[in-house]
Amino acid sequence: MYFIELHFENAKKNRRGKFIINSGKGSIPKWTILSSENKNLELLQLIALSTASPKLTPHLDYTANDLICDTNNPIHLEFVIFHHPETEGDSKYEYLNVGSGIAISSNRSVETFSSRQCLYLPSTLSYRKARDSSNPAKHFLLAYGPRFIPHAKTDDFAFNNPFHFTTRFHTLFHANKKITDPLAFLELLQYRGVKYKKIPSLSIMKGLTRFLSTFLEIDTTPFFEPLSDLKQEWQQLKSWQQRMILPLIDICRHMYDAFPKNRNPLEGPGVILLHRPDLFCTPNRFSSWISHLDSLLPRIQFVTTLSKKGAKNFPKIISPKRLFFKYTESRKVVKKKRKEPRLPRKPVLLIDIDSTLPNLALMKLSRYYKEKGKDVILRRKKFFLKSADKVYASSIFNSNTSRSHIQALKKYYGNSMIIGGSGVDLNFRLPEKIENLPADYDLYPELEDRAIGFITRGCPHHCPFCVVPEKEGRPRKVSSIHSLLDKNRKKLILLDDNLLSHPDACHYLEEMASLNLKVNFTQTLDMRYVTKERAKLLRRINCMNTKFTRHNYYFSLNNNQRLSLIKNKYKMLGFSTRDNVEFVCMYGYNTTLTEDVERFRFLHSLPGAYVFTQKYQPIKQNEKPCFDSFFSNDADKLLDELIKIVFTQNMKSMENYYKWISKLYAKTYNKLHKGLVDTIFRYNNKYMKGRYIATLAGTGKW
Repeated sequence: MYFIELHFENAKKNRRGKFIINSGKGSIPKWTILSSENKNLELLQLIALSTASPKLTPHLDYTANDLICDTNNPIHLEFVIFHHPETEGDSKYEYLNVGSGIAISSNRSVETFSSRQCLYLPSTLSYRKARDSSNPAKHFLLAYGPRFIPHAKTDDFAFNNPFHFTTRFHTLFHANKKITDPLAFLELLQYRGVKYKKIPSLSIMKGLTRFLSTFLEIDTTPFFEPLSDLKQEWQQLKSWQQRMILPLIDICRHMYDAFPKNRNPLEGPGVILLHRPDLFCTPNRFSSWISHLDSLLPRIQFVTTLSKKGAKNFPKIISPKRLFFKYTESRKVVKKKRKEPRLPRKPVLLIDIDSTLPNLALMKLSRYYKEKGKDVILRRKKFFLKSADKVYASSIFNSNTSRSHIQALKKYYGNSMIIGGSGVDLNFRLPEKIENLPADYDLYPELEDRAIGFITRGCPHHCPFCVVPEKEGRPRKVSSIHSLLDKNRKKLILLDDNLLSHPDACHYLEEMASLNLKVNFTQTLDMRYVTKERAKLLRRINCMNTKFTRHNYYFSLNNNQRLSLIKNKYKMLGFSTRDNVEFVCMYGYNTTLTEDVERFRFLHSLPGAYVFTQKYQPIKQNEKPCFDSFFSNDADKLLDELIKIVFTQNMKSMENYYKWISKLYAKTYNKLHKGLVDTIFRYNNKYMKGRYIATLAGTGKW
């Protein structure tokens, strides 16, 4: 984000007016210097408030009446920012100027404007209603007053505070507000960047130490020694040196929070407002401090107030600097759309509503109609085409999203659409003459050289959570391996429900091994049917993941009933830590926390094994599992153990389970388990943690 202009009304010192950055199409001045009058401090405060999240502003410690002229009416703010799609979260949109507007009342409540409520913004401007966002890269703005008090062992780097983002600019409103603990942050950079070579942390450490060595002539060698005592290094600095470093450390901390995945977070775009930086710098070092700040942050826009003497000492070499960017002048935000190819007249339309893999039934329908000389087109989710000759849709899952798509399709096509799939009707079948046809691989070109299909269908078991017994019945052969390998393909995605339960399973495995096929058993293998002979055959087969980029074995473990049997079968297969053995573990059905922890503990003990957690999806729409007995009296102890069970891969999947169990815990006990929450946000979406805590895992309002 870059700041372009502000229109204000009912401001206490500035009353009504506007502030416009001297911008051209594609560039703005990097530095904008204002006089040190009080009205310009108010102007900086209005800029900070205008770009803040509407839900954060009421929690900023300031007195709104100090900014409002007529307290019976709100202060009216309209502003224009330059929108960087890579940081604003809308990479599908063009780079462009965007307008928004808000009103702040004397009680600090915020009203967001629609475009019609704005009085001053150009009609040609693209408009976005101001919205709340917890993304720290969005509307990235920092603001500083002239005096700083750092935290001392009280700083929170874990985003526990839901209003943490107000610390980005609270010193602009109150001089007694604290900024980043310098020693704690330096030690964090030393730990992550120096000890563990994390590139973003190391880049920030290099930037800071370059400032220390060139500006303050400090030996920074100890900062790059993993075991050096940074406390001692910090205490050796003189008070004026510490004072000049404090805002830089706070800037680096917030940029690290906003751009943690950038190789160098200090190269991110944004705005920094500085009120009287000439007061915390010694007069003879002010010019040099500004120059180093400018060099440290190459893409940051600065707006600063300075005294006459400070403005005179401002380095002339950086005054004319400009920031350049792409620019699109547009009233409407235009999505970058793929050009839709011209559709054939009266085609057969096939709609794949929710498949995660190519839909075999649609592939067979495509073959049938193409052999009749018909044009066939495939679309995902939902698609509306008046000229379609015939419409077929398939839904695999009984989810809210799928039901919503189905409802929209039925409303449009009515009885002219034929819909099937296990998410709709377990008994609906393709006609036999279509079912027996080979699949049309041209329908899903992303398959490339991979084949897909069934050798067998059905399962001898009657698991109550599974649709297979009702839909497919007992195991039976439906196809041969050779019939699936269209055009001599050597990679096979096998959809069989329970291949090993078929009496001829050894024959099929032997054929796969002798043909040197690469096979993905995507529906998992039933460990109960593993024998010594089958184990040897499975080890001969190139078992792969769905993308065929690595060797992978897939099994299921949905309860704790046969752990000793599974352990023996696992030994029979001879897996080691070098193997990738995924166990699909269903949760949210009929297991308790005690059983889940036992299950994960057991799998953790198996060499090469890891977990893919999968939430139970009810077969029937109104069916809801009961969790009244999920937690036992020692729930906290079990959760403490659960978060210590760490697998070598796929912990993102475990994170989904953690979130589910954390929400259930919050509903049950009306509190959060701290260790579980810390684990959920240890690596991903850290900035969401405060809101998560404030809403009690999403069970309350924000």
